[in-house]
Order: sequence, then C-alpha cells, then structure tokens
Amino acid sequence: MEAAEACEIARLPEELISAALSLTTPLDASRAAAVSRDFRAAANSDAVWSRFVPRDLPSLADGELCGPAPASAKGRFLRLSDRPLLLADGLMSMWLDRETGAKCYMLSARSLHISWGDEPHYWRWIPLTESCRFSEGAELRAVYWLEIRSKIHSIMLSEDTAYATYIVFRLADKSYGLDLPFQEASITIAGSTTTHAVCLQRSILLSS
Repeated sequence: MEAAEACEIARLPEELISAALSLTTPLDASRAAAVSRDFRAAANSDAVWSRFVPRDLPSLADGELCGPAPASAKGRFLRLSDRPLLLADGLMSMWLDRETGAKCYMLSARSLHISWGDEPHYWRWIPLTESCRFSEGAELRAVYWLEIRSKIHSIMLSEDTAYATYIVFRLADKSYGLDLPFQEASITIAGSTTTHAVCLQRSILLSS
C-alpha cells in the first residue's frame, strides 16, 4: 500500500511538488529530497529555495559574499546560513537559520548603549583577536551601576517567528560581584515589557 501511494505521489508534476515544498521550511525540503529521485529534483529547485531567501535582506559589508555567485537559489541560501555576515554598518552581523530560514542577528559591543562605557575607570575596549566578525569588545573593570541596553527594529525580523535574545560574554578567572544582587533582563516589544531576574556569575545559573 505504501509503495503504491509513493508511486502515485511521484506521478505529480515537479512544478506542483515544488509549489507544495516552497510552503514548508528549508529543513522539510531537505528531508523531502531523500524521499525519491523525483522529490529530490523538486526539493532542490530554485522555485523552492528562492522562497526561503528573504527578499528584504539588509545590506552586507563589502566582500562578505566574495567569490563566484552561487549557481542556484539553494546555494545562495546555504551561503547565507553558513556563518554570520557583517552588515554594511559594521556593527551587526546576520545569517539565516538553516532549519527555518528566519533572519538572525548579532549585535557588536559598539552597537550597545553601555552606561559609563566611555569611562576608562569603569570599562575599557579591547581587541577581539579570536572573533571573525567584530574587531573589539567591552571589558568591565568595576562599576556600581551595570546597565547595558540595545534595540533592533522589528521590521528587520522575520514574520511569524519566535525569537530568543542572548547576551554573550566571557568572565575573567578572578571576576566577582555579579552574583548578588541579581540583575534584571527585560525585553520590550510594542510597549509590552517582559522582565526576568538573572545571575551572570559563572557558578550560579538562575533565571526567573
């Protein structure tokens, strides 16, 4: 019965299979390519993968897509999802999520608003030799008021997508003072704010 059904599906025109797969996700299309030779041709077609590459991509920095242009829409998607690509302003990077095709962003330390960030007694800017995207980071020396804020325009995000926000940092071996009191992390979208208590100390993992 299953073999007969598979045979009937394979008799559908490739254009119809491609149209159906273009309404799914990159992960679903990749899985469909393993079903049969007929599905593979439809799943790898430009008609499918051109739907997964957003038309409103932000401008990239010069040289970020160096080399010959991909020969297919799938190749372009894979290049955009392979690694973070620096945007034209040099303060943000972007890539496509390989499973969903959603746009993801990383903001550099220079794009953040850091209270007292320009005071060398409290913060200093250090080179990030291990980073392939951003050239410098902010190192906390000592502050009584730790406040870091940033924003991103919602129009830059993918529609109908659930996003998560992370702060990426590294602790020095002898760091102290981030365990108590707990910090507050808040996200505001369209006037609605969600706040959580978090601890940034290495030995304590807590959020509420």
